[in-house]
This record gives sequence, structure tokens and C-alpha cells, in this order.
Amino acid sequence: MLEAIRQNLTMVISEVLETMFFVFLEPQPGACPQSTDFVGAQVVISSPDSSFEIELLAQSRLLEVIAADFLGLEEGLVTADQSQDVLKEITNMVVGNLVNICDPEAQYKLGIPSVLGVSLAGSRLSDCVDKYVYGADDGVFLVGIRSLLKA
Repeated sequence: MLEAIRQNLTMVISEVLETMFFVFLEPQPGACPQSTDFVGAQVVISSPDSSFEIELLAQSRLLEVIAADFLGLEEGLVTADQSQDVLKEITNMVVGNLVNICDPEAQYKLGIPSVLGVSLAGSRLSDCVDKYVYGADDGVFLVGIRSLLKA
């Protein structure tokens, strides 16, 4: 499953963000930015044999632009709660599409997205098995995949 996620993540991120949110992200080379202006959400994908946590971190400015466009509001009128709800929706759409593509036998279950917090640092993803950086005019979007141990 992890290899299938790796192969399809960039395509799914692009499709979801371009189609649903009109945001055009480009993969960025290099390490994750270490700034502390990210808002984060995560969701767990699990099966009887393995589990993964996927975290999405969006720079606050980028998320505000995305949320305003998605909700039909002017920038500056979007509340923190609305931005976080939009990030959870992005997380749900991205990871839901990934599971749909990568797990045609439906062996994995998709958890419910949750907000990780605000003012998060990019270094939060340092323990992830994979880290991806995407850039747009208004900021950076990070994705981390963490393998979870099964009990």
C-alpha cells in the first residue's frame, strides 16, 4: 500500500486541489521548510496488517486563500475554524481518493480527519517515512506519511 501511495500522491493532490479548490501546486525539491506558520490535519488509513497516518500541513496564508475561494468569502473574512474545516475537507478528499486508487480490494479503512493545530513547524514531519513539499504562489503545502506500528 505504501508504494502505491507514493506512486499516486502527487497526481491525487494535483487533481483534488486543482478541481475542487482551483489551486495549482508544483512539487518543490529540497527539505521541508522549518517555519512555524502551518496549520495541520491528519487521517489514519488502517488494515489488519498495517496502518499509516497521513498529515497535511498548509501555510496559513495559502490555507486562507484556499478557504476563502472554496467558501466564496473575501480573504480576511475567513475564520480560523473555517480554515481548519477546509483543511480537514482537503485531507478527506486527498486521502479518500488515494485509498480508492491504491486499495481496489477495500482492505484499508479511512479514519476521520482531525485538526493537528495551528502554528505548527514543518519539522513536525521529521519522523515521517516520506515527506513531500508542494508550492503555490501563496505558500507551501506539506504532506507526510508516517507508518504506524500495529499492536
